[in-house]
Amino acid sequence: MFKIMMLMASFILLSVSSHADEFKPIIVYQGKIEENSFSVAIHKGVERFEAKTGEKCAEVEVGMTFKEYIDTVTEYADKGYSPIFLLYGNHFPDMVSFVRKYPATRFIVLDTVRDEPNVYSFVLADHEGSFLAGALAAMSSKSNKLGFISIVDTDFQRRFLCGYSQGAKYINPDIEVLEGFTGSYPGAWFDGNATARMADKMMDQGADVIFQAAGGAGPAVLKACAERGRLGIGVDINQNSLHPGTVLTSMVKHTDKAIYAALMLARRGIWRDNYKRLGLEQEAVGIVFDEHNKNLVTEEMRNRIENIRKKIVLGEIIVHEYTEKPVCPNHDK
Repeated sequence: MFKIMMLMASFILLSVSSHADEFKPIIVYQGKIEENSFSVAIHKGVERFEAKTGEKCAEVEVGMTFKEYIDTVTEYADKGYSPIFLLYGNHFPDMVSFVRKYPATRFIVLDTVRDEPNVYSFVLADHEGSFLAGALAAMSSKSNKLGFISIVDTDFQRRFLCGYSQGAKYINPDIEVLEGFTGSYPGAWFDGNATARMADKMMDQGADVIFQAAGGAGPAVLKACAERGRLGIGVDINQNSLHPGTVLTSMVKHTDKAIYAALMLARRGIWRDNYKRLGLEQEAVGIVFDEHNKNLVTEEMRNRIENIRKKIVLGEIIVHEYTEKPVCPNHDK
């Protein structure tokens, strides 16, 4: 009987190990990929991986409610997909209890760290890129008043705001940074009407440069700024071409690099640690200069930004990370 039990135990362990090592990746998106700059960047990473390896990563689009998202992730976890990318970890309060239900499944999360053996985090230092965006905004502002617009008021979104504010105040300690969050409700991340109204309100208060970190609702901010002759700042991907001459820059996150790296490591079965951070040093974040904003940024401004970038990389400038300590130096009152 003892031998039979040992054989059964060995079979179970073998099955779990085999399931854990099976490469069957999937990414579940909320909303249409092409309608959200964050999703577009992720999809580019998938395309690069598929072109390089000839293997497929399943991609599924679901509705905007979190229940739809969780139900779909659960469905594919039950089907044995692994690794599963949890793109919205910073909005997933029950993540730990969820992943513990599937100990043999690998989960890859972005911009969220969870100390679980089957969770692997890829964190992009968007606060570093936002610092550069804030510095450039302060150099460009004539009113000494800037704006920041996002959706859900979380520590993760405030990481963008805090980096932006630190960069602005590095250039001008007296500059004011207005902040606005439209709120959490179904479809909020695509509600351009709400973000445009908020942008108009900030411009009425004197803001002449507004940074949006608002997903699918973000381009409406850039449009509102363009219509009133003010400057907007894009996010996630290069959005300078949306309104040439009025988009000061875009704070790009090369999420495609993180997705590509995660897929390549998972394909090779490499899980040496459960955390990888990518920032200015790895060129995973930054701001964009191109033909669409060349008339807005002088050579002197570009040189100052490059000097600041080098100082951050060398550790001469330390950019506070809001999610590690939720207080923003020189911004919070």
